[in-house]
This record gives sequence, structure tokens and C-alpha cells, in this order.
Amino acid sequence: MALGALIAMHQAGISPQKVFVGGVDATPDALAAMQKGDLAVTVFQNAKGQANGAVDLALKFAKGEKAEQFDWIPFELVTQQNYKTYLNK
Repeated sequence: MALGALIAMHQAGISPQKVFVGGVDATPDALAAMQKGDLAVTVFQNAKGQANGAVDLALKFAKGEKAEQFDWIPFELVTQQNYKTYLNK
């Protein structure tokens, strides 16, 4: 949705540098928009970490072991200062 908002802003002649636009998922397109300076922030959701956490919990449940009801995998804020570290994730 953030990328769609950026497209609409460009079509309307509104500079993304004048409006704070943030998104979720740190997709390659979002990171490219950050590189151009259009997208202010995005959030990386660690799919590998989420999958590993889900399998670990499923194994615990299957073995009858106690487990937390929720196993939070923290989101990671991606900014202009650190977006390059997410280019190949």
C-alpha cells in the first residue's frame, strides 16, 4: 500500500519528501523506493525466524511439552540509515 501511495503521490505532483510514507515487509521494491528517498521507513518481518519459531512450537506441542501461547519474532525497523543491510534478506 505504501508503494501505491507513492505512485499516487507522484501522479498528483506531491513530493514524497514532504510526506512521511512508511510501509511493511521491506520488499525489494520498497527498499528501492527507500534508496530513491521516496519511502521513509519500512518494517522487516523475518519470515525465516517466524517459520523456525512455528516449527519449534509445533514440535513442543506434538511432544506434549509446555510452550508459550505466543512466540513473538520481533519486527525490525528499516530506515534510511540501515536499509542496505536488508537488500539481500
